[in-house]
Amino acid sequence: MLRYYSGIGARAAPPEVLSLMTRAAFALTKRGYVLRSGHAIGADSAFERGASRDAQIFLPVAGWRGSASSLHPEALGAELWRRARDIAAAHHPAFTGLSAFVQALHTRNVFQVLGPSLECPSEFVLCWTADGEASGGTGQALRIAATYGVPVYNLQRSRERAHVERHLVL
Repeated sequence: MLRYYSGIGARAAPPEVLSLMTRAAFALTKRGYVLRSGHAIGADSAFERGASRDAQIFLPVAGWRGSASSLHPEALGAELWRRARDIAAAHHPAFTGLSAFVQALHTRNVFQVLGPSLECPSEFVLCWTADGEASGGTGQALRIAATYGVPVYNLQRSRERAHVERHLVL
């Protein structure tokens, strides 16, 4: 049985954290985990560099930022995307005021946590946020994780970072 985790975080994560994310993704792949992420610059890309080709990379539109991932609205289907959009709207304080593209970005965050069927949550979220909390897309994913009982390990917190460095990235 496959095991999934969500690898996400700020676009402006420090270089040493980005390196740790890549090494953690590699170590998790060797342990049988499949990455779920969103192909954003920064944390997402760092996780992708260390993950296997089997990673589940969710896009707001087909071909976003040059990705060949088939996990985008057109491929996932209108009904599934609508369900994810409803979850996204319920977890964002100002969803209706966002542009259609930003709504799509937040909707793809739902899949990063709950998977392509919306019925198989990740085992955990591994992330980095500047202040230990999160805003934007990372904040959206963390709110969804909290609702669905998915543990979050934030590499900004020294204890959680040390744990990953000690036990995961030998």
